[in-house]
Amino acid sequence: MRRESFAAAGPIFFEAVTSSGDVEILPGAAGEVIVELRGGPADQYTVEMNAADLNIRPPTKPSGKNRYASTDIKIYVPDDSAGTVRTASGDVLVVVPLRNLVVATASGDCRVQQRLNEDFEAKSASGDLKLADVGGNLSATTASGDLVAGDVGADFRFNSASGDARVGTVAGTVEVKTVSGNLSVRATAGPSFRARSLSGSVRVGIPAGRMVDLDMQTLSGEVINCIEKSASGAGERTSLAISVKTVSGSLKLESA
Repeated sequence: MRRESFAAAGPIFFEAVTSSGDVEILPGAAGEVIVELRGGPADQYTVEMNAADLNIRPPTKPSGKNRYASTDIKIYVPDDSAGTVRTASGDVLVVVPLRNLVVATASGDCRVQQRLNEDFEAKSASGDLKLADVGGNLSATTASGDLVAGDVGADFRFNSASGDARVGTVAGTVEVKTVSGNLSVRATAGPSFRARSLSGSVRVGIPAGRMVDLDMQTLSGEVINCIEKSASGAGERTSLAISVKTVSGSLKLESA
């Protein structure tokens, strides 16, 4: 195993790249950043720390058909750090509260167990995404990977072929495009909710006191209204524009 240690006065920005290894972002000790690499050409990786920027990248591939073996990466960082992780088939695990995070993976899963204070962005082919709360924007693109997340503090955007998405309360706008994936939003507090789907079903929770302006276009789908009368609330009411276009998918409205 290769181990590198660097001094850090506070939160850092990291960029970690590996071909098919796992990447773990773990809590670090005060004033120190530690990088551990295991397997494959770990000794050939570039590991550099310039001021508050940490860069971890694999050796350049020579011409020909050589392929480097898997190298796992563990990074111990201060709270409120931010970064980017890129891996082909490796999994990504985050157990430290970060400011924001960008993840790109082909078939690896991504699990973020602590709240992100700002934004999260991910691109994945078949890997699943499982997140705690996101304080800012949540944007994810997958082919068949599913997304499960807590509350979203700003806008939520999801693009997928067959992946499902399930999130908590969304404070901003919701925009989803999917072919056959299902969408579930526990509560939408923003001004608009827009979903485009071929056969996926859509379920959305409507908080009390919201006036719904519904535009539903479908060939064979249906609208299922399960909103309780008490959910209309008293006092000031806010408007929510819901636009859903689908061929055979259904839309279910529930009380949040």
